[in-house]
Amino acid sequence: MRTKRRDKVTFLDRDGVINEAPGGSGYVTTWEQFRFIDGALDALRTLKRKGYRLVVVTNQQGVGKGLMDIGALETIHRNLRARSADHGAAIDGVFFCPHRADDGCCCRKPRPGLIHQAIRELGLDLDLDRSWLIGDSPRDMEAGAAAGLNTLLIAPIAKSTPHLAPWAVAASLADAAQLL
Repeated sequence: MRTKRRDKVTFLDRDGVINEAPGGSGYVTTWEQFRFIDGALDALRTLKRKGYRLVVVTNQQGVGKGLMDIGALETIHRNLRARSADHGAAIDGVFFCPHRADDGCCCRKPRPGLIHQAIRELGLDLDLDRSWLIGDSPRDMEAGAAAGLNTLLIAPIAKSTPHLAPWAVAASLADAAQLL
């Protein structure tokens, strides 16, 4: 009798990991503003070929601040998924927190609520030894660690994570895909 293989999953932050982060305190509020980071689509395809399920977990407080509505955000995510799938890197799910930082919700990173939601809704049976959270901020590292995941910090320029050190550091998603 064969045992079911557990899921190895890469949970990915969005802005600054997959797409260019907006400058200053801005937000990507339309698909026209969304720009993939060079090599990100190839990196997603590499991760998929290595057997990872891909799940995006992203804070999007621009919704809570009234700078965009859920419909605009869903259009961005629908297009992100379509472009990724066309590139051979189908994303299994996109989960977002629309709340403001001061709302105290359980889904906003650094809390692990989005990760737990994804696990439930996608019916994942995580192989924690082979599952990762890839992000570009200390709050991403904290959320990943709180969910029991390995963590990888995207840091194009060396920066420290004062509260929680990641398991690994890479300059880009493309470099991270080669490490995993």
